[in-house]
Amino acid sequence: MPPGSAGRAFGEPEGAPPLSVTQVRPPEQRWTVSRDLVGYNSALEIVKDGGTVRHDAIGLEVGRRAFERYDSVADDFTSVRGESTWTMRFSRGDWDVRTVTSTVLRSTETEFQLHATLDGCEGERRVFSRNWQESFPRDQLQGPARPVSSRRPARSPRNRR
Repeated sequence: MPPGSAGRAFGEPEGAPPLSVTQVRPPEQRWTVSRDLVGYNSALEIVKDGGTVRHDAIGLEVGRRAFERYDSVADDFTSVRGESTWTMRFSRGDWDVRTVTSTVLRSTETEFQLHATLDGCEGERRVFSRNWQESFPRDQLQGPARPVSSRRPARSPRNRR
């Protein structure tokens, strides 16, 4: 503790022991980049899957999976798209519930467009669903300086035919 400070030092940190869990389904992690060098398409796909674990003391199984995809074509700012889907699942015995959320964000020259869904399921039966469709102005953002028809990147002198 610094000299002249009016407080007192903290004691040793305390914490609960880790919960006992069993891995039921293995996790998966993946980051995949793809590029089409002819069509100038680029994409990033991300999987963040924690697998499924069972909390041994109470028999509760918990699963979490996220999938994200981001893609675009060259410097065409209207082609940019982002997608995110999350699934959360909880089960014990005959009880099995899950939520699935999905969000897609796109853009035009003048606005961002958002489409989102939320589904709640008990077993295989959907018991709740909600959809959103929203648009937001692209205020304060500069669009591309050249027209849409000329948005392909220039080829280097070595690649010209």
